[in-house]
Amino acid sequence: MMQQVEKLKEIVNQNSMGHLPLPCRIDLMKQIGNTRIVQKILCECCKKVYLLLPKELETESLLYTVLSEIDSYLYKNKGTAENILISVERLRNYVEQSIDSPEDMASWAIIALGYATRYDAASILAIEDYNGEDDNAFDFESWNVDFICSVAYSGSNPFVENGNVEKRKEYWLWYIKMTGEIAQNPNVEHLSLPVCKSTNPLIDIPARHQLDLLKTNKGISFDDIRDSILLQIPNEIKWDFIDVVFVSCISCMLNIHSSTGEKINIGNTIHNVCNDFRLKRKEMYIQYPKEGAWFSLKMVINKNNSYKLDFNYDNLDEIPVYFQVLDWILSFYCKFPRSKEYTPQWLRKIVGRRKLYLT
Repeated sequence: MMQQVEKLKEIVNQNSMGHLPLPCRIDLMKQIGNTRIVQKILCECCKKVYLLLPKELETESLLYTVLSEIDSYLYKNKGTAENILISVERLRNYVEQSIDSPEDMASWAIIALGYATRYDAASILAIEDYNGEDDNAFDFESWNVDFICSVAYSGSNPFVENGNVEKRKEYWLWYIKMTGEIAQNPNVEHLSLPVCKSTNPLIDIPARHQLDLLKTNKGISFDDIRDSILLQIPNEIKWDFIDVVFVSCISCMLNIHSSTGEKINIGNTIHNVCNDFRLKRKEMYIQYPKEGAWFSLKMVINKNNSYKLDFNYDNLDEIPVYFQVLDWILSFYCKFPRSKEYTPQWLRKIVGRRKLYLT
């Protein structure tokens, strides 16, 4: 192994791009011959670049949780590879929407690491129809974790622009040294992640003027939606009040129940009601866009035709779990951006460094 390490150092030092070619890395990983050790090496690459992120991004990032989960699985046998895959799949589309900086590449490396953890590091140990090509022969989605991290660390893809050759060389020389140490002591972490914060500081969201629009003579009424729903309630259903729950985030859901718990089907009228709810939301948003748009609402219709509305702008827990798809939520936010002061902490994490806040 020591002779191999010295040979690889020489290759990096002589490479005009400061790059360690993929065939060399594949040979090294196959020489190690242990899938779990290879996965740990790839995990250390992710930790190397992730620990360089600005502190305000590091532990607050959604990807940090996944990296911690993978790290615990590989070194402490906590959790399962299947659960890691679920976490990665949940974040993949969200991460893919914006990859234009070293921080974004670090996030993409964690996604790739998740797949390598679930699928036995096949991306480097079992490349299909491989004939000695370097990284530039593969599509972005097929890049290996170690190469993605080199792009994040140096700030550029060597096959597109030379960029910071010394920084890239520094990364690969570290990689070679780290690989040798992990191979010798596979149960000892090379780098340690900081303790992840268990709670987030609460953010006081200012009062919303949008809600004032619902007061008498303020211009927005849900009376028409109430009437549409009541017209569809069968006469045989006995009720004291009607519960209506509407959720809309790319896709939408409308549930209507009587006070006895009986589900009420309003037939094709459901499409009109959902559309009317969305139009009301848009109307409210246009008046005060900095306050954002609500994700869901609850409407309680009483026997005397009065009703009460409860809007959810900020509470993730009130959004059904099957709507908590991060790229859905991000797309919804892009459609209805808000100012930062009206953005709760969990939503700020999803927005990340994207310049989407209204000012």
